[in-house]
Amino acid sequence: MDAGNSWRSCTLAALVGVIGCGDGGGEAARSDVAIDAEALRAEVLALEDEMNLAVDALDCDGGLAATGVAADPLFVANGNVVRTKADLAAMCEQMVAPRTGAVFTPDSRTAHLISDDGAVVVREGTYEIDFRDGTSAEMYLVMTSVWTRGDDGWKMVHLHESSRPLAED
Repeated sequence: MDAGNSWRSCTLAALVGVIGCGDGGGEAARSDVAIDAEALRAEVLALEDEMNLAVDALDCDGGLAATGVAADPLFVANGNVVRTKADLAAMCEQMVAPRTGAVFTPDSRTAHLISDDGAVVVREGTYEIDFRDGTSAEMYLVMTSVWTRGDDGWKMVHLHESSRPLAED
C-alpha cells in the first residue's frame, strides 16, 4: 500500500471500529428488514449538510444538534482532539467568533452505509472563511463523519477534518 492511501485505510478501519459492523454485536441479523440504501444515504447526507451549513452560518447549536455523545474522541481536526460534546460546543464558539461566515464547496460528497444503522460520510472540497477584520482564508478541506442510527434517529458520533493550502495554479 502506498503512503498516500495508507491514512485512508487506517481511518476507515478506525471508523468501522467506532460504529461496528456485521450482525449488530451478537444480535440476530435484521434480514426481515428491507432497507432502502439510497433513502438512508440521502437522510444522512441531509443531516450532514444541515450540520455544516449551520456552523458555516455561525450557529454552533444548530450545527451540533445532530451530534451524539457516545464517541471518544468525538472530533479530530488537524491533530487537535476534542473528547466531549461540551468541549466541541466551546471550540465551535471560539472558532466562529472571529468569522462573518464560511462556505464549503464540495468537489465530492459520498455516504457509505456500513450497516442498516451505521454510515460514513466523506466530503472534500474548497472551504472559504470570511473574517470580521475583512480578511479571508481559503483551503482544501476533507471531512469524514461517522453516523449511527438509534431510537432517536441518526446522530453523528465522530468527525475528522483535515485541511491543506490550495494548490497553486
